[in-house]
Amino acid sequence: MKKEEDLIIEVLEGQNDSFEPLLRPYRQGMLNMAYRMTGNIEEAKEICQEATIKIFKYLGSFRREKSFKNWLYKTVVNCSYDFLKKKSRYNALIAEQKKSFFNDSYNPEKNYSNMEIKEKIQNCLRVLSPKEKAVFLLRDAEGFSIIETSQILGSSSNSIRTHLSRARQKLRTEYLRQSNSENGGILA
Repeated sequence: MKKEEDLIIEVLEGQNDSFEPLLRPYRQGMLNMAYRMTGNIEEAKEICQEATIKIFKYLGSFRREKSFKNWLYKTVVNCSYDFLKKKSRYNALIAEQKKSFFNDSYNPEKNYSNMEIKEKIQNCLRVLSPKEKAVFLLRDAEGFSIIETSQILGSSSNSIRTHLSRARQKLRTEYLRQSNSENGGILA
């Protein structure tokens, strides 16, 4: 298996057949990120197509001393932002999902006990701004560090911490509100 850096060089030298192996390890993560941003699998696929085109087109501007994975995710997030702006869908970002929110692999036995909580979290995401959602998903769902998230989104670490704190607080408040309304006004 070729190294990522070798594949980048090959693509830049015109060996377009090296582009697919370069993206292969990230395809599922790209789709997951776009899906979590939009809540719609078809829209996520469209965003991934656009991101793939941009990654190919602008690969020459990628600075090799930086993380390719971070650059790739930044491209997906930016394509998601662009798509959402075009669709003017900031108030209704998350629809029902078919897969588990935090897991790429679906294991019914393992996920059954957490399904209700995950569905509530999915529904709660709609209260977040696009920036808060991107920060929350990159940091808490995808596992990027604060520094990596700041690089992906082009924001300072302090800004990322602020957006993450706000996102977590909004999610906590919305989750408790939903739980409280389900229990007939009795706090869970």
